[in-house]
Formats: sequence, C-alpha cells, structure tokens
Amino acid sequence: MKHATPADPGYHLPIEAHAELQALRDHLHLLAQLSTPEHQNPDDLILPRAGLAHCFTHLADTADHIVAAVTA
Repeated sequence: MKHATPADPGYHLPIEAHAELQALRDHLHLLAQLSTPEHQNPDDLILPRAGLAHCFTHLADTADHIVAAVTA
C-alpha cells in the first residue's frame, strides 16, 4: 500500500527571512567562538557583558523578524 505524501510539507520561508536565518546562525557561531575559554585565562570573556547583551538583543530581534515572516 502506497501512502500519499503531502504536496506542502510545512511552511514557506521568504527569501529575506531565509537570509536573516542564515545571518542568525552565523552570529550564534561567532558568539560561541568568542565565548570559548582560553587556556591562559579561562574565566575571561573577550566581550564585556554589555556587548553580549547587545548581541543577544540583536539575535532576538532577528529571530522575531523571521517568526513574523513565517506567520504572516
């Protein structure tokens, strides 16, 4: 017995939202690299907390734009 497959398996992401999603991924990778402990000073962060807060706010705003594009 053959099962039918849906023609539309999910949602469509607009091109602009897809680009934002890729940028979001890249920013998350960058933050992961910046927060990786060094061998000499494992407790030091390269970015100050205010800088990290700004980065996370920017990432959250980007995620909001992507979600809005998908639900619109």
